[in-house]
Amino acid sequence: MLNPLWLRTFVTLVDTGHFTQTANKLFMTQPGVSQHLNKLEQACGHQLLLRSRSGIELTEAGSRLYQYALSQARAEAALLGSLDEDNPYSGICRLACSGALAQLLYPRLLALQAEHPGLKVHMEAAPNARIINEVQQGDKDLGIITAPPPRGLFNEAEIGTQALCLVLPANAGTLTSADASTDEAALPSIDELKALGLISHPDAAHYLSLFFAHSKHEGYQDAFAEDFPVSSYINQLGQILLPVSLGLGFTVLPLSVAEQFSDRAKLRVCVGNERVFEPLYLIHKRQRQLPARFDTIRALIGSVLTGNPDPAGLQKHTDSHS
Repeated sequence: MLNPLWLRTFVTLVDTGHFTQTANKLFMTQPGVSQHLNKLEQACGHQLLLRSRSGIELTEAGSRLYQYALSQARAEAALLGSLDEDNPYSGICRLACSGALAQLLYPRLLALQAEHPGLKVHMEAAPNARIINEVQQGDKDLGIITAPPPRGLFNEAEIGTQALCLVLPANAGTLTSADASTDEAALPSIDELKALGLISHPDAAHYLSLFFAHSKHEGYQDAFAEDFPVSSYINQLGQILLPVSLGLGFTVLPLSVAEQFSDRAKLRVCVGNERVFEPLYLIHKRQRQLPARFDTIRALIGSVLTGNPDPAGLQKHTDSHS
């Protein structure tokens, strides 16, 4: 690699045409300018200048090196200028969240990308533990998790909640088929759920425990996931409600998943008289300064989860453990 200090002296010498003027401009001595030129010629293996009483003249090698030095200076100036730019609609955003949230958020994020093609959204559906690990390791920029993260490792903001629901076949229980898919307040009994069996999935035990623990329906707070026989298991979010719609069992999911199911009429969706909500936390690695595009992403996520186009706390996310 050519010494940038020698190149700077060389370019200045070519521009001024005089050793003395170059020395004065660079606050050097004239022998110092000559020394830089000699070292540069030795590094290149070619004579760069021809000296005469009338001044200096570039050799062919010197002309090429001069153009190279100018291009390097322009590239450096462009780089330094770009460091001052922070475009809120350009760059890669790597986000990890649950499958349910990915199903809800990804279409909106793609719409934003379509409007601003310079913005590139990379989304991965993953469980809480993996999200935390990938954000900590720097493999993901942002993560959305459903429990407060480990203390001291992340900046976090509680960005909203997601409602949970029990999902049964439409003809399950004592409701008539005409009312089954619309009476969201009526909850089935524990015996009814045991008779149906659980359609299990990776988050089933977590969702079921949370829903039952916070529900005030009779018998629910004393029930656990292990109490229900498993009728079927599937780890693909888009397929979890298929066996339910076929009458093969019940499950517990975020309400948004049930609302987006294509055969919604074949489901009985139950939220109870008082809905159960799961908190959502947006995290990024502590002490990492995120570019402006992540403010754009945070604002969109907040608008989807809260219905507020400028949700409080997203533009000024804080580290609650600092």
